[in-house]
Amino acid sequence: MTSIHAELDELKHQAAKKDSLIKSTQLQLSDAKFKLADKQAALEKLQWEAMMSNKKVGKLQEDLDSMQGEISLFMQLFEGLKKSDSTIFSEDYDVTPYHFDHLPYTDDLDEMEMQKMEAAREAYIAAVAAAKERQDEDSIAAAASARLHLQSFVLRTNDMNASKGSANVDSKGSW
Repeated sequence: MTSIHAELDELKHQAAKKDSLIKSTQLQLSDAKFKLADKQAALEKLQWEAMMSNKKVGKLQEDLDSMQGEISLFMQLFEGLKKSDSTIFSEDYDVTPYHFDHLPYTDDLDEMEMQKMEAAREAYIAAVAAAKERQDEDSIAAAASARLHLQSFVLRTNDMNASKGSANVDSKGSW
């Protein structure tokens, strides 16, 4: 009987060792799960930050494209003004400077025309904002259309200004 008790004690001791090993393995597994969850959360955070960075890059690219479009518009405006000025002065007139005492050509525009130009400017700003937000072809086309409409006002006022400048020259070429 003692040998059976000794064997039973040995089996209990082995079972206790195995239970201890199982508990230790379960603790290690639990720690590994926590570490994995932390790493997964860190990965998700990095993915979110990358997505936000990509959105910011896209917005900055849109802003850059918008600014380049505006710069292009201003360059066209300046080129148009430059051409208007050079054609006026390249004619065979003896042009002497004349100093105007009033504000530039905007004084000559009637109030209705100024309101239309302001409405076109506001429509362009709204269309650009919508194009930035939606980023679809329709809103981009609407922004381009609004820009062309506003540009037509600017070019129309330049043409009016150029024609008024040439209308002030009499048949002898003096003002």
